[in-house]
Amino acid sequence: MTDTRIGIIYPGDGALDREFWNFAPEGVSLHFTRQPQHDGPVGLHTMAALVDDGSLDSCADSLKIIRPGVVAFACTSGSFIRGLEGEKILRERIQSASGSLATTTSGGVLAGCHALGLSKVAVAAPYIEEVSVKLGEFLREGGIDVTRVQPMGLDAGIAEVSVDEVVQLGLETDTPDAEGLVISCTNLVTLDAISELERRLGKPVVSANQATVWHACLLAGVSWQADFGIGRLWSADYAAAA
Repeated sequence: MTDTRIGIIYPGDGALDREFWNFAPEGVSLHFTRQPQHDGPVGLHTMAALVDDGSLDSCADSLKIIRPGVVAFACTSGSFIRGLEGEKILRERIQSASGSLATTTSGGVLAGCHALGLSKVAVAAPYIEEVSVKLGEFLREGGIDVTRVQPMGLDAGIAEVSVDEVVQLGLETDTPDAEGLVISCTNLVTLDAISELERRLGKPVVSANQATVWHACLLAGVSWQADFGIGRLWSADYAAAA
């Protein structure tokens, strides 16, 4: 049986390919292409530049030859920076260039929150404040209330943050009225933090890389066992994510 192919457009500084593979169900193959990045710290300007030039479309076009079931733009900040309408435009561009269905990390996170039935979440983000608050705005626009946005204040070196630091960030971000926790950034390690946080918080955790792979698999029609996967997201209500 042929694997379901999923194309991943990953920013040039992305260092966590292993996480995506470890989130993927059996029978799914991931095919990465790196998007060139503009020099500078992670901020509103650099994230806007990432999606405003033609490299996103070129990356999507380069994946066309393998006929992926879905192509995902694996950048949280790049896909929430212009709100829901901006995220929709990104999907349309990717679909047009690749000839495949498309998703983005921010779209996957939002779909994951809806699939889990979450109406209020706390948001942990590694970015500086001006970028982090944009994710809160994106989720609110998508119908999810945000009880807290907790930025780490980083504009570089996000891939160097340790699992222990991510767990601590999640614990500090949670609020009593939050029904779940969102952890942003596809360059922030979460694979080994999700289960620990869900156990200690007693709430679902939706992370960027987890949600990217989950939503791409969902759109591609991939099925998996009920007990598959890291985190409660993999046993969420598919229909609610539509």
